[in-house]
Amino acid sequence: MKKLALISVVGLILTGCGGSDSNSNGSNDNNTQAPSAVQGTIDSVSGNTIVVNGYSYQVDSANYAGEDVAIADLEKNMMVSISSIARSASTHTGGTQVGLEPTIVGLISDTNHNNGTFKVNGIELTFTDLSREIENGDWVMVSSLPTANAGYKVLSVVKFEYSNLTESVEVEGLISDLNESTFKLGANLSVDYSIAHVDNNGSSNRLANGLWVEVTGSMVGSVLKADEVEVEDFDEIDNDTEIEGIITWVANDKSSFDLSYKGRFLVNDNTRYEDGNKSNLTLGTEVEVTTKQANGENVATEIEFEHDDDSQDWNNNDVDFEGEVQSTNDDALSFVIQTQSGNQTVYVNQNTRYEDGLSFQTLHGQRIEAEAYKVNNQYIASEVEAEDND
Repeated sequence: MKKLALISVVGLILTGCGGSDSNSNGSNDNNTQAPSAVQGTIDSVSGNTIVVNGYSYQVDSANYAGEDVAIADLEKNMMVSISSIARSASTHTGGTQVGLEPTIVGLISDTNHNNGTFKVNGIELTFTDLSREIENGDWVMVSSLPTANAGYKVLSVVKFEYSNLTESVEVEGLISDLNESTFKLGANLSVDYSIAHVDNNGSSNRLANGLWVEVTGSMVGSVLKADEVEVEDFDEIDNDTEIEGIITWVANDKSSFDLSYKGRFLVNDNTRYEDGNKSNLTLGTEVEVTTKQANGENVATEIEFEHDDDSQDWNNNDVDFEGEVQSTNDDALSFVIQTQSGNQTVYVNQNTRYEDGLSFQTLHGQRIEAEAYKVNNQYIASEVEAEDND
């Protein structure tokens, strides 16, 4: 196994062309145009060509955190992004730019190659294909998808040599147990963000439970001391972007769904489906979504179904509450709803949608229906509407 070597060089170039049987103008022999931008995993690597979401890209170089990565060191199932800006640059420079998008970066420990268990930044992970050349104390990049229990479904683990960022680690995950200075990330990682820069354009730089964030900083014992916390979303993606992910919430009428906890996509009569249909929009299904912007919303123009995550019980992650709102808490961004089984605290965030003229400020005393998902035994409202009395 090769080590992924990071060398401090900026200004990376690679060439993109669409389709697994591609030609020089960026389309394949089936006249299927490559998407303008891609976020997904590497299907295969051959020489300086990588295949992402079924499209081939000739690559001169790639990068992570502003550092050059040799194409020969890329591996299958690493998460990457190819932007429309990088693709358009290829017309003038002979190449575009690929960025590595790992979920977790840090030191590996507690490795057990017999059963594929290990830890990175104290997070317990499992990957049965873990290379025996990876040893405790190595720096690794982990690419993964979310699971139903706030954990990580590992897709790849790649060993690399850090050059000048050896004290910086990275973890993406769901926020829970948020207070003024700390929160939990994923299932159990404690994060101290008391001195961190918070980047959240959607909510006046406020964090909230249930948001998917990227945290960079350093490990101090078992605590991740954050330098920066950035909320990950799909608010600024270009039209015709294709995104690979897992469905983490679906509206009861299947009119919309959340992808990898990062953002919502609307479904309409013009949405096309491949290897499935609208009824296959279910929790835990891995998909590739092509999107466009319409009236400030992301609309799914095409959904390609990959496969279901049968290893997780996603159904327990989808909960509906009906009842009267007893109180709201502006600081915690939560409300208490009285249901037939008792009072329940439900949290909201910038991704929560309100129907029937409702807003968080008007919930007190209202009879509502709230569609929610569960993160570490906290319920996060995805959609809130007036209770149907019919």
